[in-house]
Amino acid sequence: MPTSSLAADLRQGLGVPLLIALLVAAAASAGLRYGLMESDLLHGLCASGADDWRCLVRRIAPQLFMQERVGLFALAVGVLALLLRHAFVARLAVVAGAAGLVLYSADFAAVGLLAGLLALLTRPPASVNTA
Repeated sequence: MPTSSLAADLRQGLGVPLLIALLVAAAASAGLRYGLMESDLLHGLCASGADDWRCLVRRIAPQLFMQERVGLFALAVGVLALLLRHAFVARLAVVAGAAGLVLYSADFAAVGLLAGLLALLTRPPASVNTA
């Protein structure tokens, strides 16, 4: 019996589109955090009163992760995915969890991401035929 790698198991259990969405969410969140929120260059530009779209995003974006909103969303959707066993809800929990891990909400986002993965990778037990 051939052994399979973890990457092959994830591709088979989750699907390539979800893995791509997970990477895109993490990359976009990293771009927001490190490219806009923590940029020293942008800090100087926005402090000088420049009317730039990046300064507007920089003012609005903290609302996403204040009080760990992204992480709490990922957690709530992850719990819902475990209860409903709906694939779309579970995928949403995984993607929101990936974003929350990067956007200062790691505590709740990690649990939401894992709950979504668990809902996707576990199958309900097959019925036993006793006939």
